[in-house]
Amino acid sequence: MNKYLISPIFNYISLYIAGAIATLSLPPFSILPLIIGIGFGLYRINFQSSLIKIFLSAWFLGFGWFSFGLYWIGSAFFMADTYHVFLMPIAIILLPSLLAVFWGCACVCAKLINKKTKFSILYIIVFLSLFEYLRAQLFTGFPWLMPSMTFASNVYLIQIFSFVGSFSTNIIVLTMSTLPFVFFSNFKRKNILSFVLLIPIIILFICGILKYYNKSSLKNTDQLVTIVQPNIKQKNKWILKNREQHLNNLLELSTKYRNSFNNKNRIIIWPETSFEGSIPSETKLLSNISKKILKNKNTTLILGLLRTDEEKVFNTLVFLNSEGDIIHNYDKIKLVPFGEYIPFRQYLGTLTDMLAPKDFTSGKLKSNPTVYSFENIITLICYEILFTNEIVKRLSKNTNLLINITNDAWFGKTIGPYQHLALAKIKAVEFGLPLARVANTGISAYVSPYGEIIGRIPLDIKGVKTFDLIPALDSTLYKIYGEYIFVVLILILLIINKIYNLNFKEEKFNEK
Repeated sequence: MNKYLISPIFNYISLYIAGAIATLSLPPFSILPLIIGIGFGLYRINFQSSLIKIFLSAWFLGFGWFSFGLYWIGSAFFMADTYHVFLMPIAIILLPSLLAVFWGCACVCAKLINKKTKFSILYIIVFLSLFEYLRAQLFTGFPWLMPSMTFASNVYLIQIFSFVGSFSTNIIVLTMSTLPFVFFSNFKRKNILSFVLLIPIIILFICGILKYYNKSSLKNTDQLVTIVQPNIKQKNKWILKNREQHLNNLLELSTKYRNSFNNKNRIIIWPETSFEGSIPSETKLLSNISKKILKNKNTTLILGLLRTDEEKVFNTLVFLNSEGDIIHNYDKIKLVPFGEYIPFRQYLGTLTDMLAPKDFTSGKLKSNPTVYSFENIITLICYEILFTNEIVKRLSKNTNLLINITNDAWFGKTIGPYQHLALAKIKAVEFGLPLARVANTGISAYVSPYGEIIGRIPLDIKGVKTFDLIPALDSTLYKIYGEYIFVVLILILLIINKIYNLNFKEEKFNEK
């Protein structure tokens, strides 16, 4: 029995299960203590003897984390034409497999750097955090399901993002998950090490609590934000004969309670690809829509549409005034791999035509629009909200609102839309900006700069809500210093680890 328990197969299975269980710490479940599954895995990896065992152990831990956390991606294939269904196993297995490689490489690097001692946990945390940063950048980036998401559902814990940002919070979460195993281990001076690591984390938590309790409750009642969730099913969305019904649905929701908002500056927001159609061919239709909705000159409609330019197709967001004019348009820059374009299409041959016959074109950076007293608005389409750089590039002193339009109907009633909302909340907190998130089928929400959900329209519900604009915060620590904080924390952790190993490199471990 003992031989079985220490066998490589049992080790890999237990690590896979630990990674899977850890995903329950993420929204919508948010069982925070279960992030300890990651700590369990990292502790086990610390005692692996060979590089191949280290890689495989970390890979299985990561595969459990990503396969359970991203299973919902598979539902998108059932929303498309039926011939796409056969590709679903490839997506739900291949993507987690590739993402888990980052974890495997991170732990191997940690061991290569620290060959002299068995204590490599701090190095593992450092390199796993670094590789999570790389994962968010390489091959267009995919910063979904980072360990820092664990804090997104707690209004006190989420404040940490305003101090150090997402990548630094990864360090904090990974450290917290491993501390119980360090504390109850047989390492020398484990109490000192636990104290050194835990105290700064506690200080950050206290700062977050104080920040939230001292928050400003000011609102600008002359500036209104209306979010519209039509709840159009993905299978019906692009059927031309249903377009009139879909438009009437959007119009009805947008004119609801209209008389209550006279003489106030208001923006009305529709979701990504709001209806079947594209510009410039639908210019006349947009003009008719503006006449029905925008009775006041100080009201603006923001909606998602496709835009064509010769042979190019863009995923676009447009600002429409009361006269039916497009006063601003934003083309999506950060496209979804295999969803909006096929990477390495030229090497994949005819297979790519089955996935998508034509790629979307990435847009170019533009100046942010100013709409009446909405001084400077940052617009982001779908998963662009995940990318810090896309916000930083457009950030200014006058920015007072984040708008994120999306269509999560692809993922049905899975955990995907909940995760997407959590990631959007994190960006609002990082930059101290209110966020208006509008999704076709949900979850649409209005989020304060402190990560509070002021109001939401639940998943798979048709609805409309209007909110007073909440002023942006003057600044946040992360907004000022950005990823310099991440670099500093990495260096501090490396120094702590170096000191520890210098003092205790002769330590013998009696690990059973």
